[in-house]
Amino acid sequence: MTPQTTAEDLVPEIKQTLLDSRADRTLHENSATHGRSEQTELSDHERTVMLDVTLALLIRHRLPIDIDRAAKAVADAQTVDARTWAAGCARHIARVAEEKNP
Repeated sequence: MTPQTTAEDLVPEIKQTLLDSRADRTLHENSATHGRSEQTELSDHERTVMLDVTLALLIRHRLPIDIDRAAKAVADAQTVDARTWAAGCARHIARVAEEKNP
């Protein structure tokens, strides 16, 4: 991450990725009803999408990658609100950048 890039700068891209994923799933599933296991599957899918975008941003900004740590950050930040979840992931990226370049 460049010194001018902040966690807040990353939120829109992360949020949009999650919203695009949700829209794609909605179109694919149409109006089918969901049982408990399908909701869990949806949650797992969204967590995977958020982990993918978080890792992609770490790579793009040439930051160290710790998949376990990133997965924990994504899970800890998880909420139904896309912006809040994206902000949590962006804070993780900012922390990694800060550690690399104190």
